[in-house]
Amino acid sequence: MKCYITSNSPYARKVQVAAHETGLGDEVEWQVLTREERAEVVPDMNPLGKVPVAVLDAGNVLMDSPVICAYVDSLNNGPKLIPEEGSERWAVLTLEALGDGLGEAVIAVALEGRKPEDQRSQAVIDRQAGKMAAGLAALDKQAGDFNDPPLMGEIAVACALGYMEFRDVAPDWGKTYPALSGWYAEILKRQSFILSQPS
Repeated sequence: MKCYITSNSPYARKVQVAAHETGLGDEVEWQVLTREERAEVVPDMNPLGKVPVAVLDAGNVLMDSPVICAYVDSLNNGPKLIPEEGSERWAVLTLEALGDGLGEAVIAVALEGRKPEDQRSQAVIDRQAGKMAAGLAALDKQAGDFNDPPLMGEIAVACALGYMEFRDVAPDWGKTYPALSGWYAEILKRQSFILSQPS
C-alpha cells in the first residue's frame, strides 16, 4: 500500500499511528507531500484534494482517514483498533468521530486566524472555537475511561490534540482540561506517536 500524506495533517497522522500500532507501519510506502505537491498529485486520486489517500497494490484508491484506518485494521492479526462487533465497536467509532470533529474545528480556527485581519471572520472563529471548547470539555469527562492501549477513538483524539498544539490554537488548554491533558501526556510516549510527530 502506498499512502499519500502531508507532514502535519492530523488525519494523516491518524493513519500513521494506526499502522504503527498494528505493526504494519513499515509495510506502508509513505509518500510525504508538500502543499504544492498535494495540489498537483492528490486530485487525480481524491477529487476533494485531501490527504490521506491510499493506493492499494491492486490499484484501488481509499480516501479519508476513517476508511484507511479501518482498512489497516482489517490487515491486523493482533488486537483490533476497531472492535468487530457489539457496543464497544460503536463507542470506539463515536469517539473517533468526536476526535475527527475536534480536528476539523481546530483546522478551521487555524486557517481563519492565518488570514489577513481585514479578511478574517470573527464569527467563524467564535463558532469553531465554541465547538472546540465543547469537544474538549466532553473529552475531559471521558478521559478517565479511555482505553489503554489506545483504540481508534483515542488515536483520533490524540491526533487532534497534537494538531491543536502544533498550531498553538488553544495554548493553555491543559489547565482547563487537566484529565485530558494528563492522558495526552502519557499517550505521546508511545512509539507510534513519537514516529509520527508533525513537522
